[in-house]
Amino acid sequence: MKKLIINYKAYREGIDHGEGIAKIANTVAKKFNVDIIVSPPFTMLKELSKMCKTIAQGVDEIDPGAFTGHVSWYEIKQSGAMGTLLNHSEERCIDSKNGAIVYSALKKAIDLCTQNGLETYVCVQNIKEALEVCKMRPTAIAYEPPELIGGIISVSDAQPGIVKEFIELVNKNCSSIPLIGAGIKTAADVKKAVELGSAGILVASGVVKSKDFKSAISELAEPLA
Repeated sequence: MKKLIINYKAYREGIDHGEGIAKIANTVAKKFNVDIIVSPPFTMLKELSKMCKTIAQGVDEIDPGAFTGHVSWYEIKQSGAMGTLLNHSEERCIDSKNGAIVYSALKKAIDLCTQNGLETYVCVQNIKEALEVCKMRPTAIAYEPPELIGGIISVSDAQPGIVKEFIELVNKNCSSIPLIGAGIKTAADVKKAVELGSAGILVASGVVKSKDFKSAISELAEPLA
C-alpha cells in the first residue's frame, strides 16, 4: 500500500482546519486503499490521532526525563501517533556550528523510536545523505530537495534522474520505504513519482493551503491506489 503524508507544518490553515483535513484524509484513505498519514503540530497530535493515522513533526533523541522544551518518543507514543518525521529541511538534525548533520543523534532518535514501536520517516536532501540514513534502517526515507519545497515545480518533473537514482539506492541498500516530496501538487506529479518507483509522497501546502481539502487529497491519493 502506497503512502501519502500530509505535513501541516505550522501553517495557520493547518491549525484552523486540521480536524477537517484529518477526517477527510481518513475517508479518502479508505476509498482508495492508500495509507494517508497527517503530520500536525504537537499540540494537535492527541486529538487528530483519534481521527486518522498521524506522525509527529519531529522528536528529540531522549528518553523521558529532565529535558525542558524537548519532545521524547514517550510523549509521541502517548499521544496516539504512530511515529515521527525526522530531519525535515525546516528542522534538520544538524550541528549549529558547522551545519553538518549529526548522524549519531539522528540514529539515536531512530533507534529509540524503533525500540518503542514507533515508525520513523527520515528526510534527506541528496544521495549522500540517503546512503548514510540507509544504514540506520528507518521505516521510510524521503528525498526532498530544499530548493523545490513549497514551489510550483515538482521534484518528479525537475529531477527525474536523481529521483530514480535515490529510489534504486534505497531499494538496494536497505528495507526502508522510498518516498519523495517537494513541489508535488497534482495527480500528474504523483503519477510521475509512481512511474519513477516511489512508494509514496510527502505534501504540505498543496493540501493544507487548498480551498477544497477533499478534492486536493483525492486528486493526490487516486494515482497511488
